[in-house]
Amino acid sequence: MIPKGNAFLSSVSLQRLQKMTRAEREYKPHLRLLAAIHRKQGWTLERSAAALDQPITTVHDWLVRFEQHGLGRLRDTKQPGRPPVLNIKQRRALVNILEHGPPHNPGGLWSSKEVKDLLKRKYHVEFVNQHVWRLLVSLGFSMQRPRKRHYQRPCDEEIRKFKKKLDDKRDTTEQKGLLWARRMKRPLDSSRSLRVAGLDGAAAPL
Repeated sequence: MIPKGNAFLSSVSLQRLQKMTRAEREYKPHLRLLAAIHRKQGWTLERSAAALDQPITTVHDWLVRFEQHGLGRLRDTKQPGRPPVLNIKQRRALVNILEHGPPHNPGGLWSSKEVKDLLKRKYHVEFVNQHVWRLLVSLGFSMQRPRKRHYQRPCDEEIRKFKKKLDDKRDTTEQKGLLWARRMKRPLDSSRSLRVAGLDGAAAPL
């Protein structure tokens, strides 16, 4: 049972609570101080909760916290987060591995399942896919979605053969062009040399 009136926060006067409430600028601490004033004035939980537009359980928890810990618990204390599963050295090593690509496809893209298996095999930790994504983002990686393959698209082997055939055809065309140029060049050069020497039956210029 939470005390009422002067029995609630007996070491703190109503005037002090009112002064603190006027000076408080943050929303939640302001509400908590008002709840403390209400209790100091003898209000019930139901009346205070209705006035503050807060659940009764919330107002109850505020008042219990004040009664047990005083005004030092006016603001929420930040809870320490969960320690990282991988330390800094392990995270750097993981980045190096990921940048080299998966073993079966060096320089290629990793799938979430492959990263998940890597973490389990190398660091003996198991992550759900969502945590794997968060870890990769925190390491500076982004998700890449491969383009969908058209159902009429030829297989990789057919594409490779086609490119090779195209390259062979291009090489043959270039060789024919060079040969054609050589055949055209010789008689033109020969004719020009004869005209210059005046040996082709034409009169040489004086």
